[in-house]
Amino acid sequence: MATNKKAVANDRAKINDENTLVEIELFRDNKDYKDNVFVAVNGESCVIARGRKVKIKKKFADVIENSMRQDIKTARLMDNKSDEFLRDAALRNI
Repeated sequence: MATNKKAVANDRAKINDENTLVEIELFRDNKDYKDNVFVAVNGESCVIARGRKVKIKKKFADVIENSMRQDIKTARLMDNKSDEFLRDAALRNI
């Protein structure tokens, strides 16, 4: 029974942590990054304005941060594959 109470307390602490407000500012330009950003987590959503500091729930900030990290990894992978292709093409005189 005590274990269940600890688990419930941990779950509540996690939920409170996810709902804590954090301040972020998303990059904005007048071309590719001008639109607001829609984020959804477990059926709850929000729209985040670009180019100004806003306070959002930590769970939404975490999703944005994960997305940015994945974009960086994808760009690196694309660069590596492009370099690999160019090396192979040069070896084959293509």
